[in-house]
Amino acid sequence: MRTFVVCNDGALNARLRELLVGQGQDCPPAQVVPVGVAAARLTQAHAELIVVVLSPDPEPALARMQELHDMTSAAIFAVGPIADSKLILRAMRAGAHEYLNEAEMEAELSQALRRLQADRSADRPRGRIVAVMAPSGGSGASTLAVSVATLLAQHHRRCALLDLKLRTDDLATLLDLKPTHTLADLCRNLHRLDRCMFEQLFVQHPSGVHLLASPRTFGEISDVTVEGVHQALLMARQLFPHVLVELDGSFGKEQVEAIHQANVILIVFRLDFPSLRNTRRALDYLDEMGVESERVWLVVNRYRQPKELRPAKVQDVLGRRVFLYIPDDPKTVNRANNKGVPVVLERPSARVSRCFAQLASSVNGQYDPEEEELLP
Repeated sequence: MRTFVVCNDGALNARLRELLVGQGQDCPPAQVVPVGVAAARLTQAHAELIVVVLSPDPEPALARMQELHDMTSAAIFAVGPIADSKLILRAMRAGAHEYLNEAEMEAELSQALRRLQADRSADRPRGRIVAVMAPSGGSGASTLAVSVATLLAQHHRRCALLDLKLRTDDLATLLDLKPTHTLADLCRNLHRLDRCMFEQLFVQHPSGVHLLASPRTFGEISDVTVEGVHQALLMARQLFPHVLVELDGSFGKEQVEAIHQANVILIVFRLDFPSLRNTRRALDYLDEMGVESERVWLVVNRYRQPKELRPAKVQDVLGRRVFLYIPDDPKTVNRANNKGVPVVLERPSARVSRCFAQLASSVNGQYDPEEEELLP
């Protein structure tokens, strides 16, 4: 497991890291951090286990532990003296899964790790996050996101849809929904967010899609934070089998957070030169971010428009295979969009809807993008 140690005692740091590595945990020296900077360092570190040492000063360590519990999905072990029962109780209330006696750290750490592994093996699978991004406008990414979310909701009875295109409310419009709450509300109330409040922030479509909408006004966009997006995705994948997130392609910090958490990133583009050029730039930046190529699926939408580039040109420019070509059908898609009805419900037999169904099946694990190139 990707493990971090939070501690201000240098000698204890080294001993604890040695024990963790000896137990097979991923804990290089760079993952040992001082108490004071723990929250800032670990918020986006994707930690699976955090070990917080309370000695020699428990108060700041307890405060950081509470922050880490609220901001991450990692298991937390507290290490401290056992003579003070009130300290043990406070540590558990701050979010510790285990309290380890610092005087018998080796034996207790080994037992705690075995319990944690057993608990995780028994946990139900976490939901998959699918990010949808169009490097150029007019590629139909919003229609695609709504369609795939609707089909996944039909299969699993529910699917989350998060709108991270912060300057539009296209997803709500395409579903004919009028959200009462938005992602900005979540971020403003992060300090008191619990499961009940989180579920109330969504607006539900009859298909089973649960939408967390983008901010209502431009003035509220600045309320959206990386921490809020992190927590929204963390909680959504605990409640839903799939979480669709539409991004705006800006690679802002909140967008990057979603990319890091995504299991699959759908890059949606058209076969024209500006779209292809912007897609190349996006892929280059994803490479710089260290995003694994197998997580990135290329999807050509609005395929076979007049005078578009040949598919072979895509291979030359992008150096990657296209996973799926979705045909252009403006009459069918525009009619559905203008009604506020997902096209896969309005015209499920249309060729474009069948291609969206192929994509939803692939996201659902029924196709392997490395083995098959899907064509309309």
